[in-house]
Amino acid sequence: MSLGIAAYSFPCACGLARREGACHTPPLDAWGLIDLAQRHGLHSVELPLHGYLPNLDVSTIDRLQARLEETGIGLVVDTPQIDLAMLQALLPLAARAGASTVRVLVSTVLEGARASVPGGWDAHLAWAEGQLREVYPLLDELGLMLALENHQDVTSAELLRLCAVGPRIGVTLDVANPLAVGEGVLEFARAVGPHIRNVHLKDYTIHATGSGYRLVRAAVGEGDLPWAELLPLLAELAPTATLQIELAALYGRHIRIFEQSWWQGFPPTDVRAALPALHFMASHARPAATAWQTPWELGAPFAEVAGWELAQFERSVAFLRAFYPGK
Repeated sequence: MSLGIAAYSFPCACGLARREGACHTPPLDAWGLIDLAQRHGLHSVELPLHGYLPNLDVSTIDRLQARLEETGIGLVVDTPQIDLAMLQALLPLAARAGASTVRVLVSTVLEGARASVPGGWDAHLAWAEGQLREVYPLLDELGLMLALENHQDVTSAELLRLCAVGPRIGVTLDVANPLAVGEGVLEFARAVGPHIRNVHLKDYTIHATGSGYRLVRAAVGEGDLPWAELLPLLAELAPTATLQIELAALYGRHIRIFEQSWWQGFPPTDVRAALPALHFMASHARPAATAWQTPWELGAPFAEVAGWELAQFERSVAFLRAFYPGK
């Protein structure tokens, strides 16, 4: 397993989040992320090509490949939600840049709010499966692995269904996001374990609400995830997977698991399947009155939020070094 950094740890510093007139410095781009990884002795970066490079010309892609080769940094390419035309355009560029794994979203749903998907979740999942079947020959041609992320939307069973398209379809396991679909963290990892190719390491603190619970960004090791159990489990399940620190959300994620409307996005479910997530919430949730807003939500200056992102990253690296001293 190699330890790296995902661009989405820095929504402010990378320019993904903006406040009018708030940014006076250039955003952290692909070259900056590679330098950041190198300074911290990390072995990979995960980033989109679009927006992190000045353009997608062949010469720019070749420059990126050369820089990665020079520094010994591996690359995982991020792409948006599954879309055949998008993947046909970006997969050859990812391969040319030296990536062997491309992370993609099944949907843009957050907080398990699947009932909001136009046409229904089942239809969307069937469409996504069809798109994967169509793009599969290109994956074979390029020798790439397409790693589907559980982006607070898909269940473990649904990921297994999509991975059945073929061996070049795998999983980017976001270790915290199972809680957003009512599944336990360890249980979800075990279910998809044979298909894990890439991992997002993030942490959340859990805050009780009348509708369920809120997940709030924390540095790795400072939230509520069961790292002492999770990291050895990942080493057992996916010893060759890339591990990316991906701290992500500037906003707390509200999982409304106690609302009937939330469950309308899911098939009938045995309540026992949700018990690990509910038990985890009950064991760790802070009272509803506990302060939880991130600096971004509190309206802090842009530079302060960007500094908060970088400080969380630094502490995450320090925490993970205790588990992966040679990574």
